[in-house]
Amino acid sequence: MKTRTHFLISLLAVMAPAPLLNAQDQGGSISVAISDNLIVIDESTRSGQIDLVNGGDDPMEFTVFPMEGAEGIVASAEPILRWAPEKAVAPAHRSLPFRVLARKTDDLPAGEYAFRFGVRALVQRDQPPVQILSENEKNEDQTIGAVVPVVPVLPVLVYVRHKIATPRVEPEAIELTPEDPENLGYFIVVKKDPNRSFVGQIRVIDRETGVPLSSGRLHLAQTGARARVGMPREGFPADKTGSYCLQVWDQFPGQGDPYATICS
Repeated sequence: MKTRTHFLISLLAVMAPAPLLNAQDQGGSISVAISDNLIVIDESTRSGQIDLVNGGDDPMEFTVFPMEGAEGIVASAEPILRWAPEKAVAPAHRSLPFRVLARKTDDLPAGEYAFRFGVRALVQRDQPPVQILSENEKNEDQTIGAVVPVVPVLPVLVYVRHKIATPRVEPEAIELTPEDPENLGYFIVVKKDPNRSFVGQIRVIDRETGVPLSSGRLHLAQTGARARVGMPREGFPADKTGSYCLQVWDQFPGQGDPYATICS
């Protein structure tokens, strides 16, 4: 009997922000972020980009490097990818673009390829002046530079889709969970294409009024099979139990009409 993998995803009123690290010390604030942690390259594009964001008070050196391990990846995109920069310094309160280019050749087999990068940040900071002693010269105060590591490493996942249709999921009817103190219930979505990811928008609306109640991005990795789209009790009126619709787009952000809608 096959084992099914489930993921529970709680929808929020807005899309969750990309990974962000904030800290405060004697030298000033440290704020590091990436504008997104997913890049999708398909037949309509050859490249993708995210921003490496320095929201702190000091220059920040970003290093982007291939991450070891292939968890959740079926076919590696590393041989067909080119990226830049590998290392660069962002001034205080500025951002840097990180670009990925896919070189898809004619003999490349159709399919979806994936690769994971890591983003590491180091604070470029001048330490307080220290006294340098010299036999022949007067003592002088000089500033010594220091590099302060910022952890953790922020992961970025890249998908390259070559000569394939955009992967989709199939939504299933809502399942109510009256005994769950946190979730009113959940919709299940099942991948149509094994070994391919899904990246799209999902939205839950009030069936009677059409008013959106929650919306966000749904991501299933290549090895994921299905997901539970949770409905937190705090965001859904109790008197509307059983009167919801789930809408699904195969891109994020969704454009036009959803390709699938299922109502309870």
